Amino acid sequence: MAGSDTETVLYGEPGPGIRLITLNRPNARNAIGPAESRALFDFLARFRDDDEANVLVITGSGTEAFCAGADLKSVVAMFDPASGREPLFDASDLSAKPIPAEGNIGPTRWTGITKPVIAAVNGAAYAGGLEWACLAHLRIADQHASFGVTCRRWNVGLGDGGTQRLPRMIGMSRALDLIITGRVIGATEAERIGLVNEVTESGRSLDRALGLAASISALPQPALRTDLEAALRGFGRPLEEGLSIEAGLFNSLLDQPGIRTGSAAFVNRDHPDRVAGAPPLHLPGAAYSFAEKAHRGQSGKHGSDEFIEHPAKVARITVRFGGDEVAAAAAYLHDTVEKSDVTAEEIETAFGPEMRELVVALGQDPGLKDSSERRADHRHRVSISGERVRLVYLSDRLAGIEAMLDRIGEGDDPAALDAERRLGLWRGDMEAISGSNLPPALACAIDDRLDELERLIN
Repeated sequence: MAGSDTETVLYGEPGPGIRLITLNRPNARNAIGPAESRALFDFLARFRDDDEANVLVITGSGTEAFCAGADLKSVVAMFDPASGREPLFDASDLSAKPIPAEGNIGPTRWTGITKPVIAAVNGAAYAGGLEWACLAHLRIADQHASFGVTCRRWNVGLGDGGTQRLPRMIGMSRALDLIITGRVIGATEAERIGLVNEVTESGRSLDRALGLAASISALPQPALRTDLEAALRGFGRPLEEGLSIEAGLFNSLLDQPGIRTGSAAFVNRDHPDRVAGAPPLHLPGAAYSFAEKAHRGQSGKHGSDEFIEHPAKVARITVRFGGDEVAAAAAYLHDTVEKSDVTAEEIETAFGPEMRELVVALGQDPGLKDSSERRADHRHRVSISGERVRLVYLSDRLAGIEAMLDRIGEGDDPAALDAERRLGLWRGDMEAISGSNLPPALACAIDDRLDELERLIN
């Protein structure tokens, strides 16, 4: 790591193409004084002008703060020569415009950074610290991080981009809420309103930011940079102007070899995303396509025309009750081995061993000929499996119950639908896995629907 003249800002290269700026004043909540401001000018320019630097990560030392903004002791020193501290700027002659046009606490008014900048927000990002976080293109925050225009309490204005970047990022109404009230919000709300791109467990934001930076740095850079520049320069302008900016930057790529070699690489499958067995770019989409082909032409459950409607509904319920992309994919695939010609080996080839285990756990064992034995074995395997299996299993039950209720509501005879027997089986399923850790909201929804079905039968 190279440091500023006070070692309170660090600059390093943690990986190929990656640069890291660390505000290193944890005892002062990483506040920015004159020395830190000078270092930030130096280091951001170094990143901007370094052709080998692809991505910049900015973070703070310690766990308390990303940056608390300007060091107000240095601001006080501007008006009190006897303070004994270096002032942020010389305020003895304000007509001389001592504050740099590029920013009060570093180059926060620079707009020409067209290489990705990621803020790893490891704690409080207040006042100028919030403005530095907003200078980044992406923000990843620890769960305990917080954000606020806290300078509102001290009659200090936003002079480093906050009044301009916040409305552009989260909309005028939400930006004005923060600017006017000065209230502090946590990482969860910050993510909800679009201020934060991702929230990690506390203490993990820097690792996540560096990992993301590594994946970005490994990408071909010319088109990434022109696209980033086009988005930044065109934002807020009339569409016609924005399209003209985009066209000019796109055309600048045509006389470079990258676009030709990149297109050829795609066609020749010369990329990790394109080789046989590569993970799909979007797991649920690939799983749905696989399941639709497996079940194509198969008559549906519960009166539907196509069988695929059932796993599609199971996937929707799985996501509604908190399932991630892996669980959603398992929901699409859960009947493929049991009810189509697909084998467990084909699932593993297409989606890997983890998905094979999920799908096998979610299906009944066709080797067991007795239906009661198959169901008992299935319930046991679900009860000892992980949370994803239980979530999809219960979503499958809820989908079946709701389909039964729909048909009865449309006038079908419960007896013709074998509703009473099915009700008993579903209650037995719930009882058999009740000792496992079940998603409470989903379990309650199933119990409510089963009670409703029992009333209709009676």
